Amino acid sequence: MIVGLLAAAIFVYVLFVSPAEQTTMQFEESDDEIAYVRRYVPAVTISNVSTDTLVTVGQSLVTGDTLTTSSAGFAMVLFLDETITRVSPSSQLVIRSALNQDKDTNLRTQINLALGALFMDVNRRGDTEFEITTTNTVASVKGTRFGITSDDYIWVEEGEVEVTIRSTGQIVNLANRMFLEVDQDGTVESGELTDVQLSELSSEYEILDRDLIEREMRLQFRSRQGQDAEERLRIFEQEEEN
Repeated sequence: MIVGLLAAAIFVYVLFVSPAEQTTMQFEESDDEIAYVRRYVPAVTISNVSTDTLVTVGQSLVTGDTLTTSSAGFAMVLFLDETITRVSPSSQLVIRSALNQDKDTNLRTQINLALGALFMDVNRRGDTEFEITTTNTVASVKGTRFGITSDDYIWVEEGEVEVTIRSTGQIVNLANRMFLEVDQDGTVESGELTDVQLSELSSEYEILDRDLIEREMRLQFRSRQGQDAEERLRIFEQEEEN
């Protein structure tokens, strides 16, 4: 069985906001495809107001969809702008996004991480905005590989993250190998990770990148002017035995 997996560069700007600040981004309901799911380990589901569907390889997401992984389920989400979000088991997130005029890239994207954890790669690209909603933090990411959990643990493998603690207004800058953890009362702990700790945090997601064969996926779009356009994305496939 061939299971599609994705690995590519991700855009530049990410914010983490508390639930009380979710109104920072407004999104209109739309059936436009904003991202695609690559499932590696069952079970992964997506749901919205009218459907509840088992995800298949290449399953598209639209604004307002909820993605849920089981206790053994990993998922990899590829956005049109080549943003990648790796999702750990026992996670739940709601995804919203606004596209550009030609509907071939994401301009503003928000992930509400209610449960579980994510791991992301971020490249510099100044024309997009990205938010992840957690409990107590607002963080600005400046090109990095980082992880985040729904209970406000943020760690940086490479790059820089500026975190604002909402309850106190405190700003903490995280660089390579650093972590930050925020308790419900706003207490902050931060420090530097050892090689062993950093390896343990990232190793959970290695299942999504192992033994991959690089291929290319072509996505075709039609602009409002009626012109056809094509977007080429790098895809990595993994062969799995029944």
